[in-house]
Amino acid sequence: MQHRIADDIAAAFGDAIARLGTVKEDVDKQARAILSNTLDRLDLVTRDEFDVQQELLSRLAARIAALEARLDAMAPKTALDENSDKG
Repeated sequence: MQHRIADDIAAAFGDAIARLGTVKEDVDKQARAILSNTLDRLDLVTRDEFDVQQELLSRLAARIAALEARLDAMAPKTALDENSDKG
């Protein structure tokens, strides 16, 4: 009789653990789906895409700085040319 009770208790625990395993898998799947949908809506980019854009931005900033330097170098000459035209 005691063996039967012990076997029934063990079987009940086994069933409960098996159900918890299934519940855990279901919760994991649902959590992953929710997280995936949320991240998709955030319109995020990959690290590679970010690095490419950062490199392009860096090159653009360098070109702008070079153009500004050229413009600054031309400014005094333009001012002199305008003053000589007036005189």
